[in-house]
Amino acid sequence: MNQGGGRTRSGGRWVRPMVVGIGVAGMVVAALCGGAVAEESRPVPAPAELGPADMPTRERLREAVTWLAAPDREGRGPGTAGIAAAADWVARQFAALGLDTTVIGEEPFQPFAMTLEATLGSVADNTAEIVGPPDASGTPQRIELTLGEDFTPLAAGGSGAFDLPLAFGGFGITAPKEGYDDYASLPDRGKGAAVIVLRQEPQKDNPHSVFDGNQASQHAALARKVANASEHEAGGIVFCNDVAEGDGLMSFTRAGEGSEKRSLPILHVKRHVIDDVVKRSLGRDLSAIQQGIDEKLVPASATLDGWRIKGRIVIDRTETQGRNVLAILPGAGAAAAGDQPAIDPRETVVLGAHYDHLGYGGSNSAAPGEKAIHHGADDNASGTALLVEVARQLEEAGPLPRSVLFAAFSGEERGLLGSGHYAANPAVPLADTVAMVNLDMVGRLVDDKIIVHGTGTGTGLEQLVDRLVAARGFGVAKEAGGFGPSDHSSFYAKKIPVLHLFTGSHADYHRPTDTADKINYDGMVRIAGLVADIVRELATSPEKPAYIEVASTMFARGGGDRPYFGSIPDFGKPGKGYAISGVTKDSPAAKGGLQGGDLIVRIGESAITGLEDFDSALRKHKGGETVKVVVIRAGAEVSLDVTLGQPR
Repeated sequence: MNQGGGRTRSGGRWVRPMVVGIGVAGMVVAALCGGAVAEESRPVPAPAELGPADMPTRERLREAVTWLAAPDREGRGPGTAGIAAAADWVARQFAALGLDTTVIGEEPFQPFAMTLEATLGSVADNTAEIVGPPDASGTPQRIELTLGEDFTPLAAGGSGAFDLPLAFGGFGITAPKEGYDDYASLPDRGKGAAVIVLRQEPQKDNPHSVFDGNQASQHAALARKVANASEHEAGGIVFCNDVAEGDGLMSFTRAGEGSEKRSLPILHVKRHVIDDVVKRSLGRDLSAIQQGIDEKLVPASATLDGWRIKGRIVIDRTETQGRNVLAILPGAGAAAAGDQPAIDPRETVVLGAHYDHLGYGGSNSAAPGEKAIHHGADDNASGTALLVEVARQLEEAGPLPRSVLFAAFSGEERGLLGSGHYAANPAVPLADTVAMVNLDMVGRLVDDKIIVHGTGTGTGLEQLVDRLVAARGFGVAKEAGGFGPSDHSSFYAKKIPVLHLFTGSHADYHRPTDTADKINYDGMVRIAGLVADIVRELATSPEKPAYIEVASTMFARGGGDRPYFGSIPDFGKPGKGYAISGVTKDSPAAKGGLQGGDLIVRIGESAITGLEDFDSALRKHKGGETVKVVVIRAGAEVSLDVTLGQPR
């Protein structure tokens, strides 16, 4: 499961969320099981005890989770041998059960491309120099930079040759609420220039600073500074250390791992080099300029007349192939009976779970900087094991009237990539897809309470859930909406009713400590029975659930001052902008006329190239304000007026 992130005083990377309408660091684990989730008022019944007949199921689940979360699986990270082995394991399980694994061809695998990592090219490939106007003797000024000693490119930027005018952009912050904008005094607001940006933020040691006192505000994050420069259509970014940070170089991935695929060059140049250039051009050194900003909280941005930075950056981006694993239990159909309609066996219920995790950590880890296997026992070896077990139970009971497609998705932790690819390239036509049931983090049952999202997304689903959880002795917390940070969102965006089962978050979420010994296997046995009940009823009932559009509050949980917009991201869609797969009901985006498939390229004065720009741009506006939103739709630009909602 993919949730939110945080920031650091040093301006570190904000973790990308998987849903929008929340801030980049806004959604917290509690959002999944509080606030929007309706608690069932009846008392939770006493837990059912497992009998001897349940022991084989318990042992199968324990063995499956233990195997999937073992060190040899390498945290099932993209591109690892461990995730390849996990995909093969799921495929073997499906085949051994006698399911049809040729639903999309000769093999059960549905491949899709995803970016694995960005690496820096050779010393010869990466060059940079700063050139200036002639000095008093008429000799052109030239400072040649050495890779790894004077400068380093950053993975957050792009590749290619560059030759750009230099401008000093202070801290690279645009903060209307705080009354501070480093770009305001630059010609054309910095468009086309390589903007020198100091790390940190003004008055960082002042407990009374408008930037959250002496705590890091959102504006200190490097990713936020990159997004702000991109919004202003800067030609490039030259990061420079704050005076207190010394003169070392950041690591290649310090400002991000390159998933945004930006085209503008982003470099980190040592402070003493930038200090020399600024002093020659403006007559003051960086320390004096920074002190003036701190004292008066007035930007000191300026063009460096006659100075340019030029060179070439080569960043190699490694692609890997993700694989969804698919198998189907064909339906038998059912004849019409009385006033009940016939059931077409081509109609299908999808039961899904993602089997990927974080590998050795990375930007989505809740233990940043710690390179260790993130076992992912609950997230989501538990859901994968349950997927296979429910497939076993349904297959052994014989065919149902409707077909059941079992889908193990990859790429969920990178942005619902696998389920997004499936939704765009379905093995079963979406018109024949009756409902989707998703299993994500179902291994930590506590107090016999199940959390179920999507109960309002189809007719009859809430009543179905209430009845079946009660029959199995569970309490239930319900969320009506169909959007959230897991694979069911990809289906609900296609107007398919969904249910998402979840047993709650915990302190081991996205950490190396999410291990198999902490799983509640007795609870998983009981949940397997519940899921089998749900799928069986969806595949048997003559009346299939009709899609209901729900105004989901999951997408409204904000980052403090961020207005509510209400778009649904489409992370699997390429393009220079921010792609959306849909909008939430009655949201500002919906009322403003945005549609699924739109590519947002501008909000107000801000250019948008991706999620981080989108989040940053929204934070420059207030709830109730009407902004111009430009989208690419069917190859043409469309301009829309959107009145933003209040932060939620």
